[in-house]
Amino acid sequence: MNKYFISLGILISTLSYSMDIEENEVFLEKSIISSIGYDESIQNTSKNIQIITKEDISEKNFKNITEALDSSPLVTITKNSVGESIQMRGSGINSKATVQVLVDGTSINPIDINHGTLPLNSITLASVERIEILPGGNGVLYGDGFTGGLINIITKSSVNKTEGYFGYRYGSLNENIYDIGTSFKVNDYLSFILNYSKENSYTNRDDEKINSDHANLTTLLNLTENDKLKLQYSYYNKKNKTANLLTKNQLNSDSSQSGVDYDGSYLPNNSGNKYPILDGTGDILDKSHLRRDEFSFNYNKIFNNKFEFNLNGSYQKNTNDVISKEATYANFGSMTKPLEYKNYYANNIGTFTDEKFKINPSLKYSYMNNSYFILGYDYKEQKSKRNFDNFMDMYKVYNLSSKKESNGIYIFNKTSIDNFEFLQGYRKEWTKYNTTKNSHYYHKVKPIFIDGGYVDTGLITNHITKSMHNDSYELALNYLYSDTGNTYIRFEKSFRTPAPTEFQDKNGTDYTLNNLKPEINQTLEIGIKDYFFGSFISLNGFIGETKNEIYYNEISHGKEWYYGNFGKIQRKGIELGLEQTFGKFVFFENFAYTDAKIKENSKDNYLEGNQVPYTPKINANLGTIINFTDNFNSILSFNYKDKYYLDKANKYEAKSFITLDLSVNYLFSNSLKVYGGINNILDRINYDQQGISNDEILYDIANGRTFYSGFTYIF
Repeated sequence: MNKYFISLGILISTLSYSMDIEENEVFLEKSIISSIGYDESIQNTSKNIQIITKEDISEKNFKNITEALDSSPLVTITKNSVGESIQMRGSGINSKATVQVLVDGTSINPIDINHGTLPLNSITLASVERIEILPGGNGVLYGDGFTGGLINIITKSSVNKTEGYFGYRYGSLNENIYDIGTSFKVNDYLSFILNYSKENSYTNRDDEKINSDHANLTTLLNLTENDKLKLQYSYYNKKNKTANLLTKNQLNSDSSQSGVDYDGSYLPNNSGNKYPILDGTGDILDKSHLRRDEFSFNYNKIFNNKFEFNLNGSYQKNTNDVISKEATYANFGSMTKPLEYKNYYANNIGTFTDEKFKINPSLKYSYMNNSYFILGYDYKEQKSKRNFDNFMDMYKVYNLSSKKESNGIYIFNKTSIDNFEFLQGYRKEWTKYNTTKNSHYYHKVKPIFIDGGYVDTGLITNHITKSMHNDSYELALNYLYSDTGNTYIRFEKSFRTPAPTEFQDKNGTDYTLNNLKPEINQTLEIGIKDYFFGSFISLNGFIGETKNEIYYNEISHGKEWYYGNFGKIQRKGIELGLEQTFGKFVFFENFAYTDAKIKENSKDNYLEGNQVPYTPKINANLGTIINFTDNFNSILSFNYKDKYYLDKANKYEAKSFITLDLSVNYLFSNSLKVYGGINNILDRINYDQQGISNDEILYDIANGRTFYSGFTYIF
């Protein structure tokens, strides 16, 4: 890694200082909405912020939201059997609960963070105007679960003229992506935006594939110049087959193997040996079918240039049908062989459902010069369900229904005096839980002549009701010391309450109620944004402490686990972003360093001083855009994601992820764009996912060098 990183860094730095300087100060004037819920310029924002624009998405030819976010050094994407998680600033394995992904201000994170899916790629790229990435706490404006950061995907909200497009992309491993859409302007008061995308792709693992299609319809009503309504419906349907992770021996033997035995005679187990199939199938890939629907609206009205009213509302439902198999063993004894234990694959057949409803009115009052006061309220109702037809051949009945309901009220004020901006915010939030679990344990684990050959505990029903209240506050000072520069200092307290399913521990067939506390995070951040010597620079440092951070400890999958609170977790680091434009060249260098350590843990004090699992210390990307002509450019980017630990004891270490990528774009006219690219030019061995089983690291190998090409035609 070092030789590639250093060589590219020296090359870019040399070129940067040898060319004529053309300053570009447009970036600081860009507006974002994620910091306060209303338009605010980057220079007037006392937070670190990265924006991925629609131009970035087009030029770098990202195929989905995951690829776009993975290009940011502020973001680390980790994967497991139920999908992807996004972590920032060392948020770790529970990042589904602490880093929120928003679409136009509405979170799409699952409430069931263990088995729920983050539908990251359920948004069509063609509908995206920009992606705003804000690491760190944002608890005052958004409330529960925003301790690690937020990613707000902003969709298009205006139509200048009627036009349409269609496109196609083909890549290595038989990747096929189709896109079509239109923006239709009826008149100055009514417009429609419709986008549809479909993907049929395979991966580098045998029989592993993805089939998905998604669509969104947006209706824009400009009732008056200061009175606007946006209505949106989004649909996503995804079917995929996913292979299990491989041991080192399996990886060295055949890294593409997936667990499909075509002749039905045997299957590999985790040790690399093989044993017969007992359930009559040669396919042990996980299958899932995710369906997602979302309805949302935004109403905005400005009164007398002093008051601005904003109302957001949304309803979303995700349903994921899952079929998986897990290697286990049972006693198939008889009168002649009373203790005949055999390996076989047990079925897990279940449906996971998430529903969310949110309503959020707010009022902004502007006073003096560049000063305002915001009063807001939000109501959130979140429901999740688990229904198993068969869970590891152990249950006749296994279903769980959870409801989490919250009410929050917040105020935010900014007062500007000369070049100083003083910001204060406060939120109070009340949360209620109501969970019901029905379980009927019925497992054939004994010889048939003992107790009928099974353990039957009968139907057991558990109810959990809880309530709690928490608060967040924020204090910041922003100093605009020049037309292009600002420096700021900011302190925030934010919180994360437990998910409903985290209140239950399990030991064998017994469920017990724990007493988890909410996480409390406090962070101090200092930063600066400006132009120096022809380069835009964003630099900040932070230090934070989380009390009662929730962790999960699995003793035996599906049989024994517990949740607990760490005493204290400390996170500190720096984030640096640079960009220079010199003639036909644009250079970018981005770097993020995070040190996340367990400081106090009374239950397991031997963990104190260890790194938080799933938190790489260093993420970086750098590269160059060469605009050969107005119609022809290329982008070369180097991306580095550092290694990290897979466990709290820091015994097992995941490997780093390094790629060098190239994309090329040619615009034949204002209507036709053709493009192509090479990912992982160096053909380095990387891993999409790494995990632990039986004291051994397991791997899911990522793609090697791959190619793609495509076109987009606008009419």
